[in-house]
Amino acid sequence: MVICGQNFDFSVLNANDLDRFEDAQEKMQARNAAQTERFHRGGIRLGDHVRTQTRIAMDCIDEILGAGASARLGLDENNMAPVYDVLEELGNAFAAEKQSYINRASQPMNREQRRAQAKKGKHHPPVSYPAPPAARMVERVDNAARRKQLLAELAALENG
Repeated sequence: MVICGQNFDFSVLNANDLDRFEDAQEKMQARNAAQTERFHRGGIRLGDHVRTQTRIAMDCIDEILGAGASARLGLDENNMAPVYDVLEELGNAFAAEKQSYINRASQPMNREQRRAQAKKGKHHPPVSYPAPPAARMVERVDNAARRKQLLAELAALENG
C-alpha cells in the first residue's frame, strides 16, 4: 500500500494486517482517553498535550504500517497536521484498495445485460402527442380543400 509516496507492506484484505490495525486503533483510543482525562485534570500545558496526542497517533501509525513508518513519512511530534494528513491518506488508501477488488469481483455481463446497458445511454426522441382538436379541424379543412382542388384538376383534364 502506498501512503504519501512511500510503499508499505499492508493490505486491507490481509486478516493479520487487519488484526494489527484494530489492535493499534483500540490501543490509540485508550491512550487518547487517558491523556485527555489527565489534561482536563489540569497541570499539563497545551503544547505538551498536543505533543503527547501526536506521539500516540505516530505510535499507532508505526504499529499499523510497521516500525519506523512515522519516521519514513517525516512525521514529527511537534506538528499534528502532517499526522492528520497521513491518517486521512491511510483511510483513502484502504478504501481504494478495497474498491479495486470489489470492481474485479463483479460478475461479467451476459449479452442481454450488455444490450440493456448500451440502450441506457442512447438518446430517445421525444414522444409525439396527438394534435389538439383545433389543429385537427384545420387539417380536415385543408384536406377537403386539397381534395376539391385535385377533383377540379382531374375534371379539367377529362374535359379538356
